[in-house]
Amino acid sequence: MPDSALLSILSSAGVAGVFCILFIAGLIVPRAVVADKNAEIAELKKALESERDRANTAVAAASATRDILTAIQIGRDLKTGNGP
Repeated sequence: MPDSALLSILSSAGVAGVFCILFIAGLIVPRAVVADKNAEIAELKKALESERDRANTAVAAASATRDILTAIQIGRDLKTGNGP
């Protein structure tokens, strides 16, 4: 945070001083920064959705693999007479 001397100088400058104080404090940001941040957020949301889709696909593949392996085991058990 700026020291008190800088704050008193800027506050005595009127509206421009208040603007400078708010800008230094980070309460006022340029539009380009906000636009870049919004673009980055949109990109991250898209990446997150893609990761969720991949995770759902992996879960479905694991479930199908489990079902196939279970069917193979049941088939072996029935063939050898160890079935239910």
